[in-house]
Amino acid sequence: MSFMDANQLIKLSENCYWSPSDEAIVQDNITELLPVTMTKLIKFFVENHDRPISSVDIFFAIWDDYEKEYNAKNVRNLISSLRKKIPLININNYYGGRYVLKKYRDNTPDISDYLIEILDQAKNGMIITDPNISDNPIVFVNEAFTEMFGYLPEEVIGRNSRFLQGEDRDQPALDKIRAAIKEEKDITVTVRNYTKEGQLVYNELSISPIFDKKTERIKYFLGIEKNVTAIQDIIKKIKAIV
Repeated sequence: MSFMDANQLIKLSENCYWSPSDEAIVQDNITELLPVTMTKLIKFFVENHDRPISSVDIFFAIWDDYEKEYNAKNVRNLISSLRKKIPLININNYYGGRYVLKKYRDNTPDISDYLIEILDQAKNGMIITDPNISDNPIVFVNEAFTEMFGYLPEEVIGRNSRFLQGEDRDQPALDKIRAAIKEEKDITVTVRNYTKEGQLVYNELSISPIFDKKTERIKYFLGIEKNVTAIQDIIKKIKAIV
């Protein structure tokens, strides 16, 4: 069932649903009508589920009178009242005055014990770096990475991934990577990397920041490296013919 199917109840937690048609909460099969401001609040949360919303956006979504001066305390008090009224729903506070209604997920398996095994079976090389440590070192590589470059995990963990470019530092993509990391943004570029034996490997590199859900502060960067050397070789041959 879609989270935003207006013709059905939306599950917020066990035994707690939102009825879009009635704009009401259904708890333990009992429909509970909320005050107008709470109804607007839960509706706004549902429409923006799993997405942190600033208290300013919440304020202007709830109070129609734009002459009313913004006050974060009004938002906090309203959310606190909603939590007390509907304790079954999961509203999280994030660092910087943001809030999020967490979508309920049925039958979500606990894969934490198998996460490393899952990453190791991925076909593309994967690295995780920690920007909270000096020089943003590698803290994890999967088996595909070691197979692609010939380095054992203990040979790369603790090092910045720039060593993969060797002396080949004149690459515009590297400036783009540095800027994306500084701005904590996603990026996909093609870079020239080198194996332990010095063999050139063209990588389509996708980097994504991983944030702490509670503080919204950066925790890691995830890098996925796809070997596109064969494609680059074909492009070179075509350019040579033309």
